[in-house]
Amino acid sequence: MAKKRMIALNNIWKDKHIGKQLKIKLVKCLVWTVMTYGAEGWTLRKRDEKKINSAEMWFYRRLLRVRWKEKRTDEAILAELQVKRHLLESIRKRKLSFFGHICRSKCTLMKDIIQGKLEGRRGRGRPRAAYLDNIKTWTRRNSAEIYTMTERREEWRKLVQKAVRAANASRSDAG
Repeated sequence: MAKKRMIALNNIWKDKHIGKQLKIKLVKCLVWTVMTYGAEGWTLRKRDEKKINSAEMWFYRRLLRVRWKEKRTDEAILAELQVKRHLLESIRKRKLSFFGHICRSKCTLMKDIIQGKLEGRRGRGRPRAAYLDNIKTWTRRNSAEIYTMTERREEWRKLVQKAVRAANASRSDAG
Protein backbone atom coordinates (compact mmCIF):
# COMPACT_ATOMS: atom_id res chain seq x y z
CA MET A 1 0.00 0.00 0.00
CA ALA A 2 2.87 2.35 0.75
CA LYS A 3 4.39 1.68 -2.66
CA LYS A 4 1.04 2.44 -4.28
CA ARG A 5 0.95 5.72 -2.37
CA MET A 6 4.51 6.51 -3.51
CA ILE A 7 3.59 5.83 -7.14
CA ALA A 8 0.40 7.88 -6.82
CA LEU A 9 2.52 10.87 -5.75
CA ASN A 10 4.74 10.57 -8.83
CA ASN A 11 3.94 14.12 -9.97
CA ILE A 12 5.49 15.50 -6.79
CA TRP A 13 8.67 13.45 -7.20
CA LYS A 14 9.04 14.61 -10.82
CA ASP A 15 8.54 18.29 -9.96
CA LYS A 16 11.92 20.03 -10.15
CA HIS A 17 10.65 23.12 -8.31
CA ILE A 18 10.20 21.17 -5.07
CA GLY A 19 13.42 20.77 -3.05
CA LYS A 20 14.80 17.45 -1.84
CA GLN A 21 14.28 18.29 1.83
CA LEU A 22 10.60 19.03 1.27
CA LYS A 23 10.22 15.81 -0.71
CA ILE A 24 11.80 13.88 2.16
CA LYS A 25 9.33 15.44 4.59
CA LEU A 26 6.47 14.52 2.24
CA VAL A 27 7.67 10.91 2.07
CA LYS A 28 7.81 10.72 5.85
CA CYS A 29 4.39 12.31 6.22
CA LEU A 30 2.44 10.70 3.38
CA VAL A 31 4.13 7.37 2.71
CA TRP A 32 5.71 6.25 5.99
CA THR A 33 2.40 6.65 7.82
CA VAL A 34 0.86 4.11 5.46
CA MET A 35 3.89 1.82 5.77
CA THR A 36 3.96 1.84 9.57
CA TYR A 37 0.21 1.63 10.21
CA GLY A 38 -0.28 -0.84 13.06
CA ALA A 39 3.47 -1.43 13.46
CA GLU A 40 3.12 -1.48 17.24
CA GLY A 41 1.60 -4.95 16.98
CA TRP A 42 4.07 -6.50 14.55
CA THR A 43 6.51 -9.22 15.50
CA LEU A 44 9.62 -8.30 13.55
CA ARG A 45 11.89 -11.00 12.21
CA LYS A 46 15.20 -10.49 10.40
CA ARG A 47 13.40 -11.00 7.08
CA ASP A 48 10.87 -8.30 7.97
CA GLU A 49 13.62 -5.88 8.98
CA LYS A 50 15.35 -6.42 5.63
CA LYS A 51 12.07 -5.77 3.80
CA ILE A 52 11.48 -2.57 5.76
CA ASN A 53 15.01 -1.33 5.01
CA SER A 54 14.58 -2.25 1.35
CA ALA A 55 11.28 -0.40 1.18
CA GLU A 56 12.82 2.69 2.75
CA MET A 57 15.62 2.69 0.18
CA TRP A 58 13.08 2.10 -2.61
CA PHE A 59 11.22 5.22 -1.44
CA TYR A 60 14.41 7.28 -1.49
CA ARG A 61 15.42 5.97 -4.91
CA ARG A 62 11.96 6.73 -6.28
CA LEU A 63 12.15 10.22 -4.77
CA LEU A 64 15.43 10.85 -6.63
CA ARG A 65 14.14 9.07 -9.75
CA VAL A 66 17.10 6.70 -9.75
CA ARG A 67 16.69 3.73 -12.04
CA TRP A 68 17.84 0.29 -10.96
CA LYS A 69 20.18 0.12 -13.96
CA GLU A 70 22.27 2.99 -12.56
CA LYS A 71 23.86 0.66 -9.96
CA ARG A 72 24.10 3.29 -7.20
CA THR A 73 24.76 2.11 -3.67
CA ASP A 74 22.42 2.78 -0.77
CA GLU A 75 25.13 4.85 0.91
CA ALA A 76 25.40 7.10 -2.16
CA ILE A 77 21.64 7.66 -2.15
CA LEU A 78 21.62 8.46 1.58
CA ALA A 79 24.60 10.79 1.19
CA GLU A 80 22.92 12.67 -1.65
CA LEU A 81 19.77 13.17 0.40
CA GLN A 82 21.78 13.85 3.57
CA VAL A 83 19.67 11.47 5.64
CA LYS A 84 20.11 8.28 7.64
CA ARG A 85 17.81 5.31 7.71
CA HIS A 86 15.03 6.02 10.18
CA LEU A 87 12.04 3.86 9.25
CA LEU A 88 13.04 0.79 11.25
CA GLU A 89 14.12 3.01 14.13
CA SER A 90 10.71 4.66 14.27
CA ILE A 91 8.97 1.29 14.21
CA ARG A 92 11.12 0.04 17.09
CA LYS A 93 10.48 3.15 19.13
CA ARG A 94 6.72 2.96 18.53
CA LYS A 95 6.64 -0.70 19.45
CA LEU A 96 8.62 -0.24 22.67
CA SER A 97 6.50 2.77 23.70
CA PHE A 98 3.31 0.84 23.02
CA PHE A 99 4.59 -2.11 25.02
CA GLY A 100 5.24 0.15 28.02
CA HIS A 101 1.75 1.62 27.68
CA ILE A 102 0.13 -1.83 27.60
CA CYS A 103 2.11 -3.06 30.60
CA ARG A 104 1.03 -0.04 32.65
CA SER A 105 -2.63 -0.32 31.63
CA LYS A 106 -5.33 -2.08 33.64
CA CYS A 107 -6.39 -4.35 30.73
CA THR A 108 -5.29 -7.87 31.65
CA LEU A 109 -6.36 -9.42 28.34
CA MET A 110 -3.85 -7.33 26.36
CA LYS A 111 -1.10 -8.18 28.85
CA ASP A 112 -1.88 -11.90 28.57
CA ILE A 113 -1.80 -11.76 24.79
CA ILE A 114 1.49 -9.89 24.66
CA GLN A 115 3.09 -12.16 27.25
CA GLY A 116 1.92 -15.21 25.29
CA LYS A 117 -0.07 -16.66 28.17
CA LEU A 118 -2.76 -18.24 26.04
CA GLU A 119 -4.39 -21.57 26.82
CA GLY A 120 -3.80 -24.60 24.66
CA ARG A 121 -0.96 -26.70 23.42
CA ARG A 122 2.03 -25.46 21.56
CA GLY A 123 2.47 -26.77 18.03
CA ARG A 124 5.31 -28.99 16.91
CA GLY A 125 8.65 -27.67 15.78
CA ARG A 126 10.63 -24.59 16.59
CA PRO A 127 8.64 -21.92 18.45
CA ARG A 128 7.86 -18.88 16.34
CA ALA A 129 9.30 -15.53 17.30
CA ALA A 130 7.00 -13.84 19.79
CA TYR A 131 6.19 -10.19 20.36
CA LEU A 132 8.09 -10.22 23.63
CA ASP A 133 11.20 -11.69 21.95
CA ASN A 134 11.67 -8.42 20.03
CA ILE A 135 11.40 -6.41 23.25
CA LYS A 136 13.91 -8.65 25.05
CA THR A 137 16.38 -8.48 22.16
CA TRP A 138 16.22 -4.72 21.75
CA THR A 139 16.42 -3.89 25.46
CA ARG A 140 18.84 -6.70 26.35
CA ARG A 141 16.84 -7.47 29.48
CA ASN A 142 14.84 -10.46 30.72
CA SER A 143 11.06 -10.44 31.14
CA ALA A 144 11.04 -9.70 34.86
CA GLU A 145 13.33 -6.66 34.47
CA ILE A 146 11.28 -5.38 31.54
CA TYR A 147 7.97 -5.55 33.41
CA THR A 148 9.35 -3.78 36.47
CA MET A 149 10.90 -1.05 34.31
CA THR A 150 7.64 -0.40 32.43
CA GLU A 151 5.97 0.51 35.71
CA ARG A 152 8.42 3.38 36.13
CA ARG A 153 7.63 5.52 33.09
CA GLU A 154 10.71 7.76 33.06
CA GLU A 155 13.07 4.83 33.46
CA TRP A 156 11.26 3.01 30.63
CA ARG A 157 11.55 6.03 28.32
CA LYS A 158 15.30 6.19 28.92
CA LEU A 159 15.60 2.47 28.19
CA VAL A 160 13.60 2.89 24.96
CA GLN A 161 15.89 5.69 23.78
CA LYS A 162 18.97 3.68 24.72
CA ALA A 163 17.68 0.55 22.95
CA VAL A 164 16.87 2.44 19.74
CA ARG A 165 20.29 4.13 19.74
CA ALA A 166 22.04 0.79 20.37
CA ALA A 167 20.13 -0.88 17.52
CA ASN A 168 21.15 1.93 15.17
CA ALA A 169 24.78 1.74 16.25
CA SER A 170 24.93 -2.02 15.71
CA ARG A 171 23.23 -1.65 12.33
CA SER A 172 25.70 1.03 11.19
CA ASP A 173 28.62 -1.13 12.36
CA ALA A 174 27.30 -4.12 10.41
CA GLY A 175 26.50 -2.10 7.27
